[in-house]
Amino acid sequence: MNSRYLIFSILFSFSAASVQAGPENVGWPGDYTSAFTLYFSGDRTANDKQMIRIYANDTAIAGVKADGKLPFGSVLVGELYAVKLDEQEQPVISSLGRKIPENLSAVVVMERGKDFDAGYAKHLTTGDWEFAVFSAAGQKLDKDITACRTCHHPLVDKEFVFSYEHLGSGG
Repeated sequence: MNSRYLIFSILFSFSAASVQAGPENVGWPGDYTSAFTLYFSGDRTANDKQMIRIYANDTAIAGVKADGKLPFGSVLVGELYAVKLDEQEQPVISSLGRKIPENLSAVVVMERGKDFDAGYAKHLTTGDWEFAVFSAAGQKLDKDITACRTCHHPLVDKEFVFSYEHLGSGG
């Protein structure tokens, strides 16, 4: 009887671990600046003191071009830059009418995978996208990704991606 309980416990632990939600599902995307396509560079809507540059892997670009969908294996990488601020802590605007990036503050990664929504409450589901935040040097940061999920959740018709219309446009 003890051996049956032990086997059941081991099997249950293994199956539960294989479908855990969380940023641990997302790894550092390696040399994304040369392996991925830069498809958007501009002001960040969620924070007026940041700019963002967004890259997509070939899987994401091909999916959008084929049928408008981002399949499992799609990876999007956002470089978040703090912008130059004036004495009143407001963004400095260049003569081109653009904010001026000052330093890379974080790298955010979205990856779509089977069952990545498993374990999240309905209001935090994002079409099986998972999120992780890294330092500029590639170290995973211990950040609560609830805000990411909350903001992306309503974007069902855009594959849960704010920059969806820019994907496949060539940058």
